[in-house]
Amino acid sequence: MGAQEQLAGGVGAPGVEDRANGSALLAAALAREAEVLARAAGGLRAVLDLFPADARGPEVEDRRVLREGLKEGAALAGALLVASRQLLREPDPAAAARAAIGRMPRGSLSVEEVLGHVRVAALLPLTDDGVARVSAAMVAAAFSAEFRAAWQRAKD
Repeated sequence: MGAQEQLAGGVGAPGVEDRANGSALLAAALAREAEVLARAAGGLRAVLDLFPADARGPEVEDRRVLREGLKEGAALAGALLVASRQLLREPDPAAAARAAIGRMPRGSLSVEEVLGHVRVAALLPLTDDGVARVSAAMVAAAFSAEFRAAWQRAKD
């Protein structure tokens, strides 16, 4: 087989093992994003008592904002962990996205919030392995496209 025929056959494209590494890398990065959000929510919870429940005036609004941030941060952290686990369970990123939608809370979340963190996770990988990073980006793109479509179908 000549060099041209080898290139036409896909030499250089990420293989099965590379895609599995990319999924694992993206899943780990999503878990890291979830941890950051969970820590932020925990920090908000820790300072919530600085604003008494029976407060009056501007402190009432401050307490409400803290509570909303705490709830939304915790919900988003949970959603990212669900996405992370599905990427590890499903070899196909589109199937992982559909499975995640079925298990994910969507009440206060938007598709843009979740996919924003998927993009961040793909851009801030935990390795210097170039092929794994490219694979993680490819997995993120496939996951995101199906996630957006599945979110819309679930909404309709």
